[in-house]
Amino acid sequence: MDFFSYIKDELNIILNQQQKEAVQAGDRGILLEACPGSGKTTTMVVRIAYLIICKKVAPSHILTLTFSRASARDMEERFKRLFGCLLDRPVHFSTIHSFCYKFLFHCQRKGHLVVPDLLEQIDGRKNKVLRNIYYRLHNEYLGEDELAELSNEISFVKNKLISPTNLKSAFDSFPGIYSEYENFKKENSFIDFDDMLLMVYEILCGKRHLYEDYGQFKYVHVDEVQDTSLVQHKIIEELSRKGNLFMVGDTDQSIYGFRGAEPDFIVNIKEHYSDIKILKLENNYRSTKNLVNLSNKFIKQNTGRHDKDMRTENDDGKEPEVFIVKNPDEQLQKIIQLIRDKKDSLKTAVLFRNNLSGLPVAYKCIENDIPFYIRENYMSFFKHFVIADIFTIFKLATDSSDIESFERIYYKLGAPISKADVENLKSLMDRKKDIFSELFKHFRHKKHMLGHIGRIRGALKKISRTNPYNAFNIIENDLYYNSYLKKSMGALNVYSALKYLATGTKTLNDFKAKLRVLKNGIDNSLNNSGNDSVFLLTLHGSKGLEFDKVIIIDLIEGEFPCESSLEDLIIGNRKAFEEEVRLFYVGVTRAKKVLYLLAPEKSGNRDVSPSRFISQFIATGNRVGFEEGNTIVHKKFGEGVIISRKDDVAVVVFKKSGRRKLSLTACLKSGLISAVN
Repeated sequence: MDFFSYIKDELNIILNQQQKEAVQAGDRGILLEACPGSGKTTTMVVRIAYLIICKKVAPSHILTLTFSRASARDMEERFKRLFGCLLDRPVHFSTIHSFCYKFLFHCQRKGHLVVPDLLEQIDGRKNKVLRNIYYRLHNEYLGEDELAELSNEISFVKNKLISPTNLKSAFDSFPGIYSEYENFKKENSFIDFDDMLLMVYEILCGKRHLYEDYGQFKYVHVDEVQDTSLVQHKIIEELSRKGNLFMVGDTDQSIYGFRGAEPDFIVNIKEHYSDIKILKLENNYRSTKNLVNLSNKFIKQNTGRHDKDMRTENDDGKEPEVFIVKNPDEQLQKIIQLIRDKKDSLKTAVLFRNNLSGLPVAYKCIENDIPFYIRENYMSFFKHFVIADIFTIFKLATDSSDIESFERIYYKLGAPISKADVENLKSLMDRKKDIFSELFKHFRHKKHMLGHIGRIRGALKKISRTNPYNAFNIIENDLYYNSYLKKSMGALNVYSALKYLATGTKTLNDFKAKLRVLKNGIDNSLNNSGNDSVFLLTLHGSKGLEFDKVIIIDLIEGEFPCESSLEDLIIGNRKAFEEEVRLFYVGVTRAKKVLYLLAPEKSGNRDVSPSRFISQFIATGNRVGFEEGNTIVHKKFGEGVIISRKDDVAVVVFKKSGRRKLSLTACLKSGLISAVN
């Protein structure tokens, strides 16, 4: 019995011709470009078994590297379950970071080098070091969002193998911060996770004998290679000098550019491995024919890719549906309606670009007794300084003698009051006196200051008399708090999410109770990973997963694709935009049977347009008769006239329903509109 007959009869594994070719690929460099749902993990696992069983390769000579611990664990468990009984020695499955860690400590045990302590071994230690460095240089502390961005930029520089001076940083002083950070580690004998990669790369290039002493890996397999950074690619090159390199990935699913992923390395693979052979897995076993065909056409707009023709033998299935809704409230109602439509008990996921978009959905699920699972870590949201600031403002609004609250917030409210002024005020005033009366006395000769003090006092009085949602409008319009937040997009997003959660609450206690319910619901959701629960995931977090029904929300132009990618696109730089395209592609290819795309016409107080990805993804149909000035009939809104149109979006004034913004693609696909001859 040959190998493929054995795995078919004994393990019920049936491979197609492309998969068999990949399993049997010879002793040379191989890049396997694998479309979504094409069985790449099964192919890799079977290939490893084929090498051991048919080619008599020792298990200890095979090294398999992958992007995340979860995928390494999944692949190892799958291999053991299928083929573990046939082996007397284990195969090595590992992330690149884990491999580097073990290799460095092997070198230390052998006395070849001393490995400094890992800075990240204690939670929060790296952030504490960076926060202190920033304070020393700027005399102010970084917020959590800025701190995360700074940490990511340091990691990005190391993974890209570039100089800190060459990074377009959000921090003007980044080169100085980077230098201080490196000096701190050197003086205190620390390295970080990214330093491990650099150390291993230097050893492989300059002290090769240390690696030869570590292991005899004659076959190197790499999964998710499109997510690999430049320094990781360099390490892989050095590990595979013997030529037996087998890489699996998909240039169409590279979505970690912000972490230093280098998809261009794979696109230009022949520049690095001149004799490499490129194979493909193009048969999608996951999705319906409609979804596969639309996804395949959509991704072809990208230029930085290896061309593939994804196909499937699955049924046609339902066409995806698009819903253009008035506002976020209507979007939430639609999400719940689509989740509850469980005619066939479909495993369901709600996907979103911004992780904070998951919070209102989670609360709506709690309200409707819908079990959900949310994988994102939202602890940073509930501990965010914006929440502390908002409650400090509420506290000051109800007690104008609270000098501690005033001291925590005054400099964020647009008043040119100095720290010395506040210290002086604290020393002079009675604890029970109104702070603002004392400020009026203190600044009675400075008219410009009196205006600011009066503004803040008046705003706080208004806040004390209204509901939490209206209070947010006062905070941003009268207290100028949003002007303070503008330097941090992350903080602005937290503020927007918090404001939305205040909707419908009558008192501050109601608002606090709502946040407690939400936090407890999210904490409890970690136990809800069964099929009966709705999965709430970021698009990045959905990668590698699949669901019967997928609902992608907040498809707003300027948010997805993001504004900065569109600005780059205007000047001819496609790189960031193509990553946005890939992220949307990852989202739609999670769906097995049903796909819904949702776009609100408002975000906060802004009118917004549906994402261009909606019309690019769905076949446009016949648009003759849908130009400016044409009369149309809508099944719900009645007769109306198109007063303007830009690409897919038409603004229509209906006789009975007033002004509406419509996606022509969505309406035509759903049969909602027709032209009047």
